[in-house]
Amino acid sequence: MHNTIAIVGGGFCGTVLAANLLRCPPADTTDIVLIERGGEMGRGVAYAERDYPYLLNVPALRLSADSGDPLQFLRFAQHRLPNVGGEDFLPRALYGDYLQDALLKAERKAAPHMRLQRIFGEVLRVTPHASDDRLMAQFADRPPLIADRVILALGNPPSPPQPWAEAVGGHHAYRRDPWDLPKELGAEHSVLIIGSGLTMVDIASALTRGAKGSPQLHTISRHGLIPQSQTEFRATEVQEDRAGFLACGNSIRRVLAMTRELALKVENEGGDWREAITFLRHLAPSLWRRLPVAEQQRFVRHVRTYWDTHRHRVPPQVGEHIAALRRHGKLRVNAGRIDSIVPHGEQLQVRWRARGGDTLAVLTVDLVVNATGPDYVLKRSADALLSWLRGAGLVTEDALNLGLRTGPYGACVDAKGRASERLYYLGPMLRAGHWEATAATELRDHAERLAAHLIRGLSANTTGGPAGLA
Repeated sequence: MHNTIAIVGGGFCGTVLAANLLRCPPADTTDIVLIERGGEMGRGVAYAERDYPYLLNVPALRLSADSGDPLQFLRFAQHRLPNVGGEDFLPRALYGDYLQDALLKAERKAAPHMRLQRIFGEVLRVTPHASDDRLMAQFADRPPLIADRVILALGNPPSPPQPWAEAVGGHHAYRRDPWDLPKELGAEHSVLIIGSGLTMVDIASALTRGAKGSPQLHTISRHGLIPQSQTEFRATEVQEDRAGFLACGNSIRRVLAMTRELALKVENEGGDWREAITFLRHLAPSLWRRLPVAEQQRFVRHVRTYWDTHRHRVPPQVGEHIAALRRHGKLRVNAGRIDSIVPHGEQLQVRWRARGGDTLAVLTVDLVVNATGPDYVLKRSADALLSWLRGAGLVTEDALNLGLRTGPYGACVDAKGRASERLYYLGPMLRAGHWEATAATELRDHAERLAAHLIRGLSANTTGGPAGLA
């Protein structure tokens, strides 16, 4: 028996899944094919090497890609940087090095009947194989690949199309890609960052590093809220009754009230409100599944932004830098919405309305950067593979357009409501069924469970016949 597992996407999720499969192989000969459409294996967008040393948002002590070895990343980092401590926030590119190293070690230690293949190419379609129940991955510029299982590990989708971007999409002063930033901006320039989440913080940090002085920065987002800072809080300190929270899982209002009470209790006992958020974060998947759809909608509409700014935090040194920029008037955070953006010579003219107001304001800047975040709405996905799979009825969106409908272990749910035994998804669009599915440790745990499930399934595989390139 010869098995083939195709993993479409060579970023964090694909790399960690491949490493887990190599460490716990099935009995039969198995090829693991890791497919990356661009860039380096193991890095993706998040951990790519860039000119600016963007920092991880989680301390080194809590970023192991192997739950069985919690200090793995810290040891790797200390081998490179001997003075690193567990609470340090390290460069993201270093984490990419670590993921590549972990995959290489797993490959070297793999059983002789396990083989890892790396393919650089773009998968455009995944279709049922004509002669049996396997799947065929079709590429843009190479022969198709026949596989027993296909896992979609595509990473974060690009930002959604914005009506205000239509008039300036090709203008040199507009950046849809937030990582494509000019290096020559100085104190005489001005920049508008659209969005105020973690990507905005990254952009603001990178643009204010220059020796020539920092450009004037503005942000516009719907609520005008920015991420909170990390602290050296006790991540596992809260030992609250989980059953009490889960019992209130039919009311988001009650869950929020209990969370506020818990945060106040923790702080009154000398702790940190972040401990309460961490406690709730671990309960989030169970709570999310208990909430009726109407309550989920209420959370998305009224609470999500506030949850995100407290849940997705920035390193303390980055938070201090952003606070200093605001104190000195170099970063102005605005709540509102964009009406239009039009060329104004070499600059761009932005017309916008403040939140709660009707007056149209005009802002003219040298650069506009789109930091609105990923677009999880499947029906307007710009990803060719996801778009085709949806059209073919092999994947479907959830009722709230948060991501993909999935069954146990990330099995893709088709248009008839059936969970596939061959096609799986691993990545942030799992939030449709789990809500919290974006952090490295959460996705690591999903990858480990999926790997164990795939191994069990392949051990019972009765397909027969060689898999591989068609």
